[in-house]
Amino acid sequence: MQRVICALVFVLTVCLGHGAAWAAGAGQRALGALSPEDALEYMLAAKDLVIVDVATTRWFEREHFEGAVHIPIEELNAAQEDALYKELPSGRPVILHCRLGMIVPGTYERVRELRPDIPEIAYIDGKPPFAEYNERVRAR
Repeated sequence: MQRVICALVFVLTVCLGHGAAWAAGAGQRALGALSPEDALEYMLAAKDLVIVDVATTRWFEREHFEGAVHIPIEELNAAQEDALYKELPSGRPVILHCRLGMIVPGTYERVRELRPDIPEIAYIDGKPPFAEYNERVRAR
């Protein structure tokens, strides 16, 4: 009988924990995949946007968005990645990207899971518009 009660307490604890996590993320606006063109317009319009580049260091050093946070996921283990995702600023919109949109969808899902406090999140599905964005930001 004691084992049954312990099992029930455990199940209720897990269910309530997931419910709290869901409620915390209920306000998150998940935009999902944006085309490079739509991403450019979003990036220029979003206030206090955090741009996260998940490409390798070699690609980041070659070209990146001005002010981007670099989290080279292919060079890190899962714990290191998660620690860096947890350091992203709270309460600000986030857009993620790689170079072709192939590895970033998994990152998008992971950040959504870890950071329900991020109010809006999206990722670039395709080649990021580096030159266009950087030119327009510099012109401001």
